[in-house]
Amino acid sequence: MSSTRKNNDDPWSSSSDEDDDSDDENVELDAETPFYSICTYCNSDAPKFDTLALALEYDVTNYGFDLLGSGALVSSNDEDDFFEGAIVLINKCRQFVKDYQVKFSGTELGQELNNYLKGHKVDDDGDAQYYKPVLDDDSMLMCIDELCELKRQTEQESQADASAAGNNKSDPESDDKMEQLRAKISMLEEQLSRAKGYIAALAKDDDDDDNSMSDDSRSGDDGDKKLASSAKQTIKKPDNDTYYFSSYSHTGIHETMLRDTVRTAAYEEAILSNADSLFRDKVVLDIGCGTGVLSLFCAKAGAKQVIAVDNSDIIKQAREIVELNGYSHVVTCVRGKCEDLIANNALPLNGKTVDIIVSEWMGYALFFETMLPSVMVARDALMTPETGSMFPNVAKIFIEGCNETERLDYWNDVHGLNMTPMKERMVSELTQDAHVEIVSDENIVTDRKEIITFDLNTCKDADLDFEVPFDLHLRDDDKSRNELQIHSLVISFDIDFAVPNTKSVQFSTGCQSTPTHWKQTQLWFDPVHNCPVLNREAGDSMKGVFRMKRNVKNHRAIDMSVVWEVGREAGSGWERISDGVLKRSLIA
Repeated sequence: MSSTRKNNDDPWSSSSDEDDDSDDENVELDAETPFYSICTYCNSDAPKFDTLALALEYDVTNYGFDLLGSGALVSSNDEDDFFEGAIVLINKCRQFVKDYQVKFSGTELGQELNNYLKGHKVDDDGDAQYYKPVLDDDSMLMCIDELCELKRQTEQESQADASAAGNNKSDPESDDKMEQLRAKISMLEEQLSRAKGYIAALAKDDDDDDNSMSDDSRSGDDGDKKLASSAKQTIKKPDNDTYYFSSYSHTGIHETMLRDTVRTAAYEEAILSNADSLFRDKVVLDIGCGTGVLSLFCAKAGAKQVIAVDNSDIIKQAREIVELNGYSHVVTCVRGKCEDLIANNALPLNGKTVDIIVSEWMGYALFFETMLPSVMVARDALMTPETGSMFPNVAKIFIEGCNETERLDYWNDVHGLNMTPMKERMVSELTQDAHVEIVSDENIVTDRKEIITFDLNTCKDADLDFEVPFDLHLRDDDKSRNELQIHSLVISFDIDFAVPNTKSVQFSTGCQSTPTHWKQTQLWFDPVHNCPVLNREAGDSMKGVFRMKRNVKNHRAIDMSVVWEVGREAGSGWERISDGVLKRSLIA
């Protein structure tokens, strides 16, 4: 691996007041469930909404039912009580509509629901049944954080109205704050992925119920109390692994990965083209197997035994897929966290080691979601010494500079209108965190530089938090512009299947290659107030130190920081023109 420099003082760590549960634009859902309003979801032609706010507004307009304004919804000040109370209230409302939607309709249904909720409060004994969803995959339950924000906004608006009525004066500062809140709410859809972890823990499937409760404990008051207690513990003590594994229980993410032909075809070619040289009659471990596609490639390549491991309930479909394709005599699917399975000797190896570890562990910017350490645990514990190999076995991270003048200047003239205030607003959003987007090669203005290489057969856990130098120069293929701003730094990675004496296969997530579901990760400077500028004729370049490390609060998130300076070689040596520090995070 390339040399790295460690810094225990951590001068560029993310600010301590950032919440590991904060939303950002980097966690992208591949197949989002629509929102249904409280009063309509039972209808076969029920309208579907893209946002929670629209669904709630539909109830107010068409049924006279205001969930946010209802006294039944507790104050947003106590988030723990709000979360628990909101789950119970939403499920109670949905059950009422389910029971009475034939008898009542329109505003009459809304009025009856309002009457039903008068005096409502969460009761540990009476409301235990409402800790489980009435509507499967209920997006409202998956966005309780957003509901809390909307409730908070409603409360603030009420306070503002009361204040205005008292002194008959408007408050422009308050209006600005409300607009900022509305903008933030519109960006909260990414929280759906994280919130699914809560719902997955509450909506236990039948198999889990059979294993965790006896027939007696599943009936009567005791069973309800246990369910309520279990739900409360889940709500108040979430963990990052729950969010992570639960997100892989949804079909959309697997469809997205399989449809990524760059990714899937590279694995297929690397495995099948090395059938004789690497896989035939070998024992293979597939970590994070998902639908089992890589395991089936290995079986087709002649592997003697393939153990497919995944800790989400997609493993059920993987078993069926293996059986359906006639490889159940080769592929064994095992559910569990890899580290736990190894510690408990729960893998069907009978004392054997594995020859090949196949895994698609990569995340945004390579290390987002931090799956590689789990694979390395298996490597160190199970892989045959000397002859065994990770597959792929090499990973590289790259950096390059991007200029998006056209994107920024769009706001100067929108259908003949000057909308430049939107430019500053957009920049404010772009500079909050790292962003995952497809960046066009046409916007890349510097060379693409490799900054670090990982030998996956030998790298250590400590190597995954690293600090490396870099330098960037303007590209030679476009000399039409002499002076260019660098609006963002773009991070991407390449993956190599390059085991000695085998056919080498490689794929790239760089801007110059076919886009993948990993896209690229952008770290934006502030192009309105301060960003690097390179002058071609003067020979300017950007030098700096790039750092990536796991987030302290959430190890599946990553923090990135860049200490940079722009300068040129002068007669007396290096002449610095400008410098700065850039800090951005990808939050899980």
